[in-house]
Amino acid sequence: MTSKWFSISAAVAALAALVSTPASATCPAQDPAAVSGVVQAMFSALATGDAKTAKTYFTPDFYLFDNGVRFDADGILALVQQAQHAGSTYMWKVTKPDVHFACELAWIAYTNKGGVTKDGQETPVTWLESGVLQHEHGRWLIRFMHSTRVPPKKTP
Repeated sequence: MTSKWFSISAAVAALAALVSTPASATCPAQDPAAVSGVVQAMFSALATGDAKTAKTYFTPDFYLFDNGVRFDADGILALVQQAQHAGSTYMWKVTKPDVHFACELAWIAYTNKGGVTKDGQETPVTWLESGVLQHEHGRWLIRFMHSTRVPPKKTP
């Protein structure tokens, strides 16, 4: 009976040690500005047509839901480049970021206020967006994004 009790108490003690280990010992700093900064940096690279740099902000398994379609990194980068080659320019700006953390994961929800310019005509556009970022190799990378365009306000 003593050996059985010892085994159970040793297992409980080991579990308690694991649970009581401070998460901050292995988790990155919870810095909301770093997370929103990665998203904005990716948008800035895309806006200048630098798909190669934009892609460095994505995890290898990145994907995005936009306009009812699932895109991987290459797919969304090609779509933006195609629009840019056709004469469209984009401006994206992360505003009102709401960032939360779970150790090496962060999720962000924000309003993307920007616009699209085509043939000299600028159209303001607002999107409601969210994303999941993963901390890898000392930096935050975008793993998933979702974008919903806010319909333009109708004038009476």
